[in-house]
Amino acid sequence: MPAAPQKKAVCKAALVNLDESSGSLLRDCFKQFRIHATDITTNDAQWLSEQKYDACVLRLETGCESMLEAMRSSPLNRHMVIYGIVSPGQTLRQFSKYGINVMLNHPLDRPSALKVVRSTHLLVLHEFRRYVRLPVITDVQVEYERHKYPATSVEISGGGMSMSSKSPFKNGQLVELSFSLPNSQPLACAATVSWVDERESLVGVRFDPTDERRATIKRWIEDYLEI
Repeated sequence: MPAAPQKKAVCKAALVNLDESSGSLLRDCFKQFRIHATDITTNDAQWLSEQKYDACVLRLETGCESMLEAMRSSPLNRHMVIYGIVSPGQTLRQFSKYGINVMLNHPLDRPSALKVVRSTHLLVLHEFRRYVRLPVITDVQVEYERHKYPATSVEISGGGMSMSSKSPFKNGQLVELSFSLPNSQPLACAATVSWVDERESLVGVRFDPTDERRATIKRWIEDYLEI
């Protein structure tokens, strides 16, 4: 007799110390995309070594750094997608090195949360071939003609990066990027500005294919997406 078909394992998201309203809303949003969300109510990081999760959601607030550090150094869970809940106008520099993947605005509202989950669920489900750009939020220093400009990464791939920046960039500019990613040494690469969206304060750059340092960025992405 033919073997019975095996059911695909359910992807899991951890909702870390969220209030009841936020937890209920997110459980419903994740459920629509075959992701089972579970409440985690502890400041102890022991849960990270007991079970594998594909994503987690937590408030980015003072004191959560130790939990983020445990997440990114966990053998079981260092690759999970981290959704950070932030307050309007909140400074995020202190969380930059942890490579937060996605931001949710507090207080949560259903349409916005559902839009965010819909746009990122393929990454949580490990359908990487359909998700060519990796969302990761980290500080970026952009050097152009000996001047340095601050930016924040939005998405990164082996070929380039999109960033949020209010600095004046133009198509075709040759720049030098410096940034850090979780569990990596500081990275740098030459790049060319390929597009600018002034209305949204976004800029896209293409890594210089002749810059040998690009290989290090590609290896980090491949390692991050390794299942």
